[in-house]
Amino acid sequence: MMDSEIKEECLLFVDDSNVWIEAQKFAASGNSYMPKLNDDDHDPRLRINIGKLAETLCNGRTQVDSYLYGSRPPPNDSVWDQYNKRGFKTKIYNRGSNGKEKEVDNSMAVDLTENAVELRADAKHDPVAKEKKDRTIFIVITGDRDLLPAVRTVLRSGIRVEQWGWRSGMAQEYLAERNDNALLSVKFLDNIFSQVSFTNFRSTRQRGSVDPPVTIVLQQPESSVAEALDEDFVAKTLLRLGRLFFLSNHKTETDIFAEFPKVKEKVGDMEKIILQARKLFGKKATVISWPESRFSKDKSCILETSNMFSPLGDDGTQSSSCSTTSGDQESDDDNIDVCGPPSPETKHTGAQEIQSRSQHLDDDSGSWGAVSRSQPAKVHANAQRRSQQCPHGQHCRAQGDCGFKHTYKESNRFRENVNGNINFGKYKTKLCTYHLGSGCHKGKNCAFAHSKEELCCRSCRGKGHLTEECRI
Repeated sequence: MMDSEIKEECLLFVDDSNVWIEAQKFAASGNSYMPKLNDDDHDPRLRINIGKLAETLCNGRTQVDSYLYGSRPPPNDSVWDQYNKRGFKTKIYNRGSNGKEKEVDNSMAVDLTENAVELRADAKHDPVAKEKKDRTIFIVITGDRDLLPAVRTVLRSGIRVEQWGWRSGMAQEYLAERNDNALLSVKFLDNIFSQVSFTNFRSTRQRGSVDPPVTIVLQQPESSVAEALDEDFVAKTLLRLGRLFFLSNHKTETDIFAEFPKVKEKVGDMEKIILQARKLFGKKATVISWPESRFSKDKSCILETSNMFSPLGDDGTQSSSCSTTSGDQESDDDNIDVCGPPSPETKHTGAQEIQSRSQHLDDDSGSWGAVSRSQPAKVHANAQRRSQQCPHGQHCRAQGDCGFKHTYKESNRFRENVNGNINFGKYKTKLCTYHLGSGCHKGKNCAFAHSKEELCCRSCRGKGHLTEECRI
C-alpha cells in the first residue's frame, strides 16, 4: 500500500459534561443559529449528537480507540450504551457530594498519558510502531484546564493533539501552549454547532399536567383545512420570543401546548406573551391561554411528551420537534392526562400534587389537578441522588431524608432514633466514657464508639482514629 493511501488515525477523548454544559451556554447566548434566551443562561433543550460529533471531528480520518467520560445522571445506562455502539469506551462515575467530577478528570488524564507513553515506547524499537505514532492524532474534546498536564505529556511524546472545545469554555492556557508547540492545534466547536447538535423542544415531564398560568395553546384556525399545526413551524416561530419554552403534542386533537417555565406568575406576564405570539403567528394559528382552552372543552386531553433520558436512535438523534418525529407506538405510561371536565368547586391555587393518568380515569367526580413543570436541572439532581449512596453514610444529618441511598443498617438506625436523641453528624466520632469505665448499658445502640476500631473521623471519613488525630 502506498504511503499516500494510509489514513491518519484519531483517538477521541470526550469530556461529556464539559461539552454538554458549554453547549447549553452557547445555545442560550444567541448566535447565528439560535436567538438569545432572555430568561435563562442555559438552554436545557440542546442535544449533542455524539455520532455526528465524532464523524465531523475525524473529518475522513480513521476513528480508532475512543473514550467518553461522564457522570451520573443520566441514571439510565442505555444512554451510555448507545455511545458504546458507536465505538466509544464509556467511563461513567458518580459525582462527589459537592457535585464535582474529579474522578472524570483523573480518568481522562490517565488514559491520555498511558496511550501516549505506550505509543512512544513502542516507536523506539519498532519502525512500524513509529510509523503508527507519526500518523496518530489525539482529539481531546474539553476546555478544562485540569487536563493541560496530560495534554503536555502527549505533546512531549511527539504526538499531535487537536484540542476542541467551546470558545466560552476553552482555558486560555491551551491557546498559550498552542503558540509554543506546533504539535498542538486548538479548534472551536462553535464553528460546527449546527452539524453536531439539535434542539429538542418536547416537554420531558414524565407524568402530570401542564402548569396553567404559564401555558398557551396553539390551535389550527377554523378557516384552515389543514389537519394539524406543523410543530417545526410552531417551534421556530416561538423562538423569536427569546424565552425558554417546551412543547407538548395533543394526542387526540390538533392542539399544541407551549409552556414557559421561566415566566414569573405575575399579572400581565403571560398576557404579553400571548399578544406577542398572536402577532408572530397572525392568521396561521389561534393562540389562547391554557385555562381558556380547557374550559371550552368537555373531554379529556392526552399529552404526548419526550423522555429526557431516552437513548439516541440508530441515526444518533433523539425524537425532536426539529429533527425526527416520535413513533406511533407508546405505552400508557407515556400518556398524560392534562385536562378533563372541571369541577366547579375546584380552584387553582398554585402548584399542586402531580395527578397520574389512572387517577384521572378513576375520578368520577371530574376533579382535576394542576402542577408545575419539573425543571430539568432538578430532575437530574434528584435522579443522581437516588442512584448513589449517601456520601455521609451513617453520619447523614438528614437521617436518610437526603434523597440518596442508604444501607439497610443505616436506615434501621435512623428509624430507631424516634426521639431524635442521636446527632448522626457526630455518630461514633468520640469514645464512650461509660464503656471505658463500668460498662455502657446501651451496647451496640450507643452513639459513641466502644473501641478504637469503631471510631469514625469527621475529616477523612476513615475509621480507627479521632478527628483531632487525623493526619489529612
